[in-house]
Amino acid sequence: MQLELFKSVGPSFFKQGVFGDKRLEKRGLQLVNSMLQGNTVVLNQLSNGQAELKAYSSLLRNRKVNPEDIIGSAISRCKDLVVGRHVLVINDTTQLNFERHCNYLDRHDEHLGPIGNNKDLGFFLHPGLVLDADQGLGLGFSYVKIWNRQYNSPDRYARNYQRLPIEKKESYRWIECGIASKQHLKRAGHITIIADRESDIYAEFVILPDEGTDLIIRSSQDRSLYGSDKRLYQELSESKCCGVYPLEIRANKKGKRKGRSSTMEVRFTPVKIQKPKGQSKSLADYVSLYAIEAKESSLTTPLGENPICWRLLTTHPVTNLKQAQKIITWYAMRWQIELLFGTLKSSGLCIEASELETGKGLKNLCLIAMQVALKINQLTQGREREDVGADTVFTKKEIVVLKAIQPQYEGRTDRQKNLYKPESLAWSAWIIARMGGWKSDLLQSKPGNKTMKIGLDKFNNICLGWYLKNTPTPETS
Repeated sequence: MQLELFKSVGPSFFKQGVFGDKRLEKRGLQLVNSMLQGNTVVLNQLSNGQAELKAYSSLLRNRKVNPEDIIGSAISRCKDLVVGRHVLVINDTTQLNFERHCNYLDRHDEHLGPIGNNKDLGFFLHPGLVLDADQGLGLGFSYVKIWNRQYNSPDRYARNYQRLPIEKKESYRWIECGIASKQHLKRAGHITIIADRESDIYAEFVILPDEGTDLIIRSSQDRSLYGSDKRLYQELSESKCCGVYPLEIRANKKGKRKGRSSTMEVRFTPVKIQKPKGQSKSLADYVSLYAIEAKESSLTTPLGENPICWRLLTTHPVTNLKQAQKIITWYAMRWQIELLFGTLKSSGLCIEASELETGKGLKNLCLIAMQVALKINQLTQGREREDVGADTVFTKKEIVVLKAIQPQYEGRTDRQKNLYKPESLAWSAWIIARMGGWKSDLLQSKPGNKTMKIGLDKFNNICLGWYLKNTPTPETS
């Protein structure tokens, strides 16, 4: 029997047989719902007693439960959701720091190692988050890489890092994400891969683009131009401003940036990026791209601050202001992966507070929690999306449950009723928000992640009760 509730936690959570053991799958189901109910992935906090804590810990350490299987299952349903769509693949890296729990962990564990400061214990996570390009809604994952470095390994200088083939560098993950996404999203109408400055790699522009795949990468270096004495940034700055658009800038928490209403000036130009020295001879001598600069006007830049400036490189054709603004809009959707990381970590599920005793268990837990975080974000983002079906997030059986419980959360007046299009994502988000305590009146702010989280707790408990009632207990082996 398909474990429907697994799919409710996030697109393609677990598929039947992923662990080869129904008992493990059922325990995984209970773990996921405990995460939602407890608003945490810290096992000590979400477990009801020592027996349950031991059962969850054993599940995550079990030899049949592997990161590769969880990743494969996560990618599975996303393939079905992208059919015919233009999708954006937003990829980025975050690190998971477990140094505070080093007394529980073994520094010789093959699944753990030094992170960014080359000292603290943890591992890295690099997902490819798939969004609908027109709707901006998260659909799932096309790629997930989870890995760790080793203590006492030679540093980049000893390894002569600069001369290593790109396939042997950690930075290859940016290219690997594109290759894997193209393979997994074959039924998509078009793919646009988007990444920040760390992904500004010459080989990526040569290897990934094709008729069905484009790139939008934020520039990290002032590259040489083929057949020209100018460099990239000079060529952009000397291009004619083709238009402006308003941008509300939030104040930086550290006080380094003032909140303000700014005016952004847009420039674009076709460029030929020259192959850097030391690159493989198999790569072309140059790549033809379009460069875009969105820079804050000096009239709205406060004294003593640097203007906001994005310089983007893309394979999409850019010949007018409308096309340039579309590229900027798509790049701006990159914030959704930052939101995902925030929900996964300190502002949500608190994965770094977990106290499992093995690196493999922590990686399994992280991959499960990542999909729980995605579901929370989907509902928050989709709270007014009548153009998106609820089946993007919920299964058919869960939609039946939503219909059944809706009346008890509606009032007598129109303001207290769910007036969204039935079976749309906005319709389902309204119900979940009401279950989370949202009052649905004009005086209350829109429901956020915390409210959606509480609502999901209650809803998944209802579904869990249905599942436990209708699923036979696995036979004891």
